[in-house]
Amino acid sequence: MDVIHPRSVYRQSGFTLVELLTTLVVMITIIAAGVPAMQKFLASQNMISAVNTVSSHLHLARSEAVKRGLRAVLCPSLDGESCVKSRQWQRGFILFADENANLKREAGEELLRRFQSNNEKSQIRITSTEGRRWIRYQATGEAPGSNLTITFCDVNDFVDPKAIIISNTGRPRISSLKPNGGPLDC
Repeated sequence: MDVIHPRSVYRQSGFTLVELLTTLVVMITIIAAGVPAMQKFLASQNMISAVNTVSSHLHLARSEAVKRGLRAVLCPSLDGESCVKSRQWQRGFILFADENANLKREAGEELLRRFQSNNEKSQIRITSTEGRRWIRYQATGEAPGSNLTITFCDVNDFVDPKAIIISNTGRPRISSLKPNGGPLDC
C-alpha cells in the first residue's frame, strides 16, 4: 500500500517573483530593440510606396500623351479636380489631357487619373523643384523645359531621401542624388 505524503498533496507549482521579473526584463529588452527596427522598416515601406505611386503616374502620363497624340499634364492637387500652385505633392495629384495646351484643367478636358492621399499627416513629404511645379508631356513623349526633380523625404529621418528625376526626353529615373550628383535636400 502506498503512503501519501501530506506535502506532495498540497505542493504548488508556478513562477517565483524572481523568475517573473527576469522574464519581464528580457521581454522589455527585446521589444525595445525591435521598435526602432520596425519604425525604420515601416518608413522604408512608406518611401517605396510613395516613389512607386508617383513613378507609375509619370509613366502613365507619358504613355497617355503618346497614345492620345496630345499633351498630358501631371500636377499637384488638393481637391482631385484642379491643379494648385504648390510644390507639395503628398496630399494628391491629378493627370489630365491638356487639349488646349494652357496647363490648366478646364471644362471638357478629361481627367485621366487622380490620386488623393487619405492620410492628412503623411510621413513622406513629396516636393518638386522650384522652377517646375508640374510636368507636361508632349504627344512625342517628351517633357520640354528644365529637368524636374521630385524629392521624397521621410519627415522622421528614418530613411534616406529619394528622388525621381524627369529629363527633357520625358524619361523618369529614381535616384538617391540630385541631377548634379549632390545630396538631396529635405
